[in-house]
Amino acid sequence: MFKFTALESLHNNMKLNDTKRVVFPFRYNEKGFSCIFITDISPFRLYLSTLGETPTTFELEINNKYETSSYMNDYSKLIEYLELKYDPNHKFKPNDFFKSLNNNIPSNCNNHPNYRDVILIAASHRKIEESKKIYFCGWRNNKTGNVREGNLEKTRSAFGDELAELCKKKNISSRWTDIDKDEEINKINDIYTM
Repeated sequence: MFKFTALESLHNNMKLNDTKRVVFPFRYNEKGFSCIFITDISPFRLYLSTLGETPTTFELEINNKYETSSYMNDYSKLIEYLELKYDPNHKFKPNDFFKSLNNNIPSNCNNHPNYRDVILIAASHRKIEESKKIYFCGWRNNKTGNVREGNLEKTRSAFGDELAELCKKKNISSRWTDIDKDEEINKINDIYTM
């Protein structure tokens, strides 16, 4: 396990500012990443997206002690993006990358990701239904049938555990569209009156 002490500091600052999600940049070996830290989902999630036309996203689950596994599923993709060459004197390990990341995480951050970006990024790691439909347009009370797991994961990724659990409890599905002008984010709080 690797402990991100800097994420703990950042999270403490986020709590002071009543913020649950932030985005910040990171560079390693002259290669850039866009990082999203999400704390309204348990375990916390840290997404690291490469820059360029066809980005790759790495997902790290962070426990409440700010630790993550030292194993990375997409380790070979990380090596390829970073253009690391074989060094007989030092074998590159995920913890090398994590240490550098930990040293470059800001202690405070005012940049916030929008829910649409999080859905697109999470869809590369999570079972999210209709991942191209990224615009929230309301809620549906399921009179027959149950809310689908893929819909719950989409709701969780977009809005956090609290709303996803409420959807599960009340058997309500989040509704989505791929048409930006049909977005109705103002309906987000309607779930409390359903």
